[in-house]
Amino acid sequence: MSTMTEDRDESMPLPPPAHIGDLETMPRCKRCNLAYMPTKSSSALRLTYCSFLCELGDLGFSMAGLEHMERAKKDDEAESEAEPTPVAAE
Repeated sequence: MSTMTEDRDESMPLPPPAHIGDLETMPRCKRCNLAYMPTKSSSALRLTYCSFLCELGDLGFSMAGLEHMERAKKDDEAESEAEPTPVAAE
């Protein structure tokens, strides 16, 4: 017996094509102005942005900015305050 499933038709049916009227009622992304389906959006603000990249870009983040970002250096004073000083035993 073969484990292949060539004899089965497991293809998914294609969704119906979008109509022009549907595109007019779909919301448009605030950043890129593309029509999108809110249920398919990866953004936290689904009714405003088509994806999380548009959301981050509109909020001031960019890939170039994230690539050149550096960690803030701690001050020596802040490190010495954070470490507890040993208590001398009498």
